[in-house]
Amino acid sequence: MEEEPGVDIDTLIDEFEYFPGYFHLEMNLNFESCIPANCRRRDIKLKREVLQFQLEFDSSFQHCGIRNLLGVFSFYLDEINKAKEIFINICNQDPNNLNAWANLSCVYDKLNMEEEATQCADKISYLMKLDTDGDSDETRLMAARCLAEQGYAHAFDVGQMTDQDNMEKLIMGISLYDKAVAYGKTQDLRRREEKLVLHNGVSLYEVG
Repeated sequence: MEEEPGVDIDTLIDEFEYFPGYFHLEMNLNFESCIPANCRRRDIKLKREVLQFQLEFDSSFQHCGIRNLLGVFSFYLDEINKAKEIFINICNQDPNNLNAWANLSCVYDKLNMEEEATQCADKISYLMKLDTDGDSDETRLMAARCLAEQGYAHAFDVGQMTDQDNMEKLIMGISLYDKAVAYGKTQDLRRREEKLVLHNGVSLYEVG
């Protein structure tokens, strides 16, 4: 099946019930900060160190989610080329990772590489429509992975000032895991995602 040409990100957002990538998530990371810039950069660097440590010792299937977030952190630390390299590596190693393709598209937009950004959007559209009715086992599992990774990312947001802020992030993350389970529709995936929900809650209060 050939990829569909000329698809842009805005069209995809309007067309699908969910959208891959981290840059559109309702995380403090993606909005103008109310804390001083130097404090924000410090927080991002600290969270990145935690993730890098976890990446080294965690051999689970969460690796792509962790690496995607490392790329986002690099982006917000103005290490744009490093972010691009991270996302390209994920796409090469895991060509079905929807979040990586969406994140890479945002980086290309930042670099004014319009043709490459469009190619990423085309890839996302193709992956999300592998079956003509959009509801094949493969597309559901890709959606579940995408949403689970997004839920995991909320545990590493920056700028939480109170326990209430932390709780709100936990709720957002769990809501995405609930969607992941719904898309997965298999008992095996349900068990895996339930474990991730618990892990997300622990991580939130460890790094929040």
